[in-house]
Amino acid sequence: MTRRGRTATDVVMLAYVMFNTAFVLRHAADIHGWPWLLAANGLMLLLIALLRRVPLSRFGLLLGGAYPIILTVAFYSQLGLINLDLARGHDWLIQRWEATLFRGQVSMEWHRRMPNLALSWILHTCYGSYYLLLVASPLILFLRHSRDAFERGVFAMTLALYGCYVVFALYPVSGPRYEFGAATGTAASVLPARVVHWILEGGSSLGTAFPSSHVAASWCAVLALWRDARKACLALAPVALGLTLGTVYGQFHYAVDALAGAALALVLFALTDPLRRALQPTVPVGR
Repeated sequence: MTRRGRTATDVVMLAYVMFNTAFVLRHAADIHGWPWLLAANGLMLLLIALLRRVPLSRFGLLLGGAYPIILTVAFYSQLGLINLDLARGHDWLIQRWEATLFRGQVSMEWHRRMPNLALSWILHTCYGSYYLLLVASPLILFLRHSRDAFERGVFAMTLALYGCYVVFALYPVSGPRYEFGAATGTAASVLPARVVHWILEGGSSLGTAFPSSHVAASWCAVLALWRDARKACLALAPVALGLTLGTVYGQFHYAVDALAGAALALVLFALTDPLRRALQPTVPVGR
């Protein structure tokens, strides 16, 4: 029976788990519950090893390809706990860059200067569509029965998400929501804004602002559709654009975070094919 084998995405995930393990061990004295974090990483290594032996079926391909996206919430939350224990932050530098580039703090000022209900509704709805983008893009590619396109798209998204997570561990930035407080006023009164703030109250992670993983992963998800599902790409691109603007308008990220996330997405997507060839010499082609 043909097995799934190793993929380039597995290599990226193995590298991230090893980095995360080394980081936790380096700071174990300051991280509460560090043995549990290492145990979780051990289970992750076991999962990757087992996935190599999964039969090459449609379900096996879906599970074996999508697991980095499924686990992103767990690793994102883990970083918030680590940064909370380590109590580090570099917002002062990002705020300085923000002031230099934009002559002010855009995230704190934009929604106050333009308290437009329709604009706020659109941008907060797009921001709240983040997980929809993460799920929709690989699912569309998977349903088109293109293994290569599906794995290529997930690989690009994995690079964006876990690349950002490395930066979050080494250079945590809390973001304007923690530094200035949640946005208030007319722009924050619409239903999508209230829903997003309610979600963030229970699911936001400290130190995960720069670069914006929301922006980076969303644009990688959209760009992954360009080659094989162009109509879907064009349909979802405005959502990703609204998300990018919404991260700043809603005071969730500094404008510098959003710019860095978009730039990172473009760079990583350009490197997707060369990196896949380097990490997985035989990349399956066809449908």
